[in-house]
Amino acid sequence: MPPKVLLHGSGAIGTIYVYLLLKAGCDVTAVCRSNYDTASAIGFTIDSDMYGKGIHIKPKVVRSPAEAATEGPFDFVIVTTKVLPGPKPSTPEIIKPVVSDKTTIVLIQNGIGIEEEYAAAFPSNSLISGVIWLPVTQVSPGHVTMGNTHILHLGTYSATSPGSQAYQSAEIFRDTLSSAGLTPTLFDDIQERRWIKLLINASWNPICALTLSRDVAYMSSSSMAERVAKEVMMEVSAIAQAKGYTSFSEESVDKQLQIARDRIGTKGIEPSMLVDVLNGRRMEVEVILGTPVRIAHELGVPVPRLETMYALAKALDEAMALRQPGKSLAGDETATARGK
Repeated sequence: MPPKVLLHGSGAIGTIYVYLLLKAGCDVTAVCRSNYDTASAIGFTIDSDMYGKGIHIKPKVVRSPAEAATEGPFDFVIVTTKVLPGPKPSTPEIIKPVVSDKTTIVLIQNGIGIEEEYAAAFPSNSLISGVIWLPVTQVSPGHVTMGNTHILHLGTYSATSPGSQAYQSAEIFRDTLSSAGLTPTLFDDIQERRWIKLLINASWNPICALTLSRDVAYMSSSSMAERVAKEVMMEVSAIAQAKGYTSFSEESVDKQLQIARDRIGTKGIEPSMLVDVLNGRRMEVEVILGTPVRIAHELGVPVPRLETMYALAKALDEAMALRQPGKSLAGDETATARGK
């Protein structure tokens, strides 16, 4: 019998997974926030280079997990929201009403160290971590456009044996998505995949956001542009190597850079931080930059480029949140907003 699923965060990425899970025959409930009115009235529309144009889906939608608690128990609770620091309650607290003792929690999100608060909140539940490559944008409430790439790497949060309950849950989740046409890969150590994804996230995300440029435009802006991006990636690689991951080298960095070089002659891509800045939204600064920098300090790895990216992106993120439209962020305004 197909799993019963609650998906928390039905934005761009979440909408694609609602579609795939429905296609797999799952009983799906989607938690919507800003797009609730549209989704509840007419559903979602997906225009995808990979899955097709004009796809229309109309799942069950709710405003919050608490609203869906009576529809449980859920086999899987999938979290696809951005990982942002913010006021309480935390996301684990928000999803608590729909997490039973048999629920597997799946995190399909960016960043390093994102699983810890869920492991602490739900120590007896299986926890699956997902690393995703998916160019997708919500162009208007309920309307999502997607490119022709969709890669999902899965693994249990803590390394477990193939016979464990967590590993079995990961296999069920993988097979469910496979039946809908996606081919996720299950890894013994998902954290290494997170660091591999960070080569891209910690470089192109802040660089493009800070310059208001797509990757191709940035690379053509000066003779030093590509070298700066590579040096940021090399620092990420150095942290990963210090943590014992052996798949990182200058060659692996050049491979990631070549992916961007191959886009020269096209419009290039808009990483998520750039999209957030263009739309006046907060960015995932801490899990993409702050946490890796702190880990580097703990390991004694020098990361001056990453520190610079973090400091500048953090300041930009605060400005996006606190400044008045059309004005720079003033120091007294910052203090007032922080309650000082």
